[in-house]
Amino acid sequence: MARVRSLYQEEVKSLLQKYSVRPSKKAGQSFLTSHRIAKDIVSSANLTKDESVLEIGGGLGILTQWLAQCAKTVYVVEKDVGLVRALREILSGLDNVEIIEGDALAIDFPEADKVVCNLPYSISSDITFRLIEQVKFESATLMYQKEFAERLLAEPGSGNYARLTIGVRYHVDVAQIMSVPASMFYPVPKVDSSVVCLTPRLAGPFARNPEVFFWLIHGTYSYPNKQIGKALRIWFRNMKLDKALANTLLDRAGASVTGTERLRNLTLDILVTLADCLVEMIEDELVPGPRGKNM
Repeated sequence: MARVRSLYQEEVKSLLQKYSVRPSKKAGQSFLTSHRIAKDIVSSANLTKDESVLEIGGGLGILTQWLAQCAKTVYVVEKDVGLVRALREILSGLDNVEIIEGDALAIDFPEADKVVCNLPYSISSDITFRLIEQVKFESATLMYQKEFAERLLAEPGSGNYARLTIGVRYHVDVAQIMSVPASMFYPVPKVDSSVVCLTPRLAGPFARNPEVFFWLIHGTYSYPNKQIGKALRIWFRNMKLDKALANTLLDRAGASVTGTERLRNLTLDILVTLADCLVEMIEDELVPGPRGKNM
C-alpha cells in the first residue's frame, strides 16, 4: 500500500496559500490534518475494491487518498475553484479518482455504494437530507460538528431530540463511530467533531404517507417542549382550521397518546400513528392535505 502523507498545520496553510484558498469562517471550513484520523474514518466504512464511494468536499485530498486505496472508484465533489485545482494536482497519480467541480447542493450525484466525507459544517443539514433522498447508499460515514452529531444520535426525552432528529431517523439508523478533537484541523475550529454512520432504516414503523408524516413534523415541532395537544391546536389554528380538530386527531390515535406528552418525548411509533390518523382525516375531508387539497 502506498504511503499517505500527513498534512501538518503549516503545510496545510502553505498549500491553501499556494492555491489561493481562504478558509471560510462563515461556512465553518476547516481542513483535516491527521492522516491517522483519515485512515481510521476510511477503515470504519469497510470499503471493498468492488465499491464506489462519494466524497463531498475533497479539501486537500487527505481523506481522498485513503479512499482511493480502498475503493474501486472515488467521486469527489468540490465547489471551490482553488481546491479543485489543488485536488487535480495532489491526486494526479490516482487513476480511480474522479473530481467533480460543482455545488453539492445543486449537482446530480453519481451512483455510489457508500458515502464518506468530512462535510462542510454550514450545509450539514441540507446535504444530509440531499444524500438520503438522492443516493442509494449502503452506508454513509460522515463527520459533523459534535453538537450536530449529538442531535442526530439523540433519543426521545433528551434535550437534543428535535425535528432534525426525527427527520433523519425516519430514513436511517445512526451510530456513533468516533470523536475528532478540534486540534486535528486547520484552521482550528471552536468545537470538536464527531463521525457517525448512517444506514438505511429497514425496520418499521413507516407512515402510510411520508409526505403527511413530514408535514405533521414540520407543523408541530417548532417548540419541542410543548405538549403535543397544544402544538396541534396551534398548528391547526395557523392553517385557519378549527383547533378542535386537534382533539379529533388525538382521539383517533387512541391510547398511544393522550395529548399531554411533550413533543420531545414522542417516539417514532407514536408520530407515525398520529400521521396515519391524519391521513384518515384527510380522506374523510375533515382536513385539507399538505398541498391544501384533499388526497
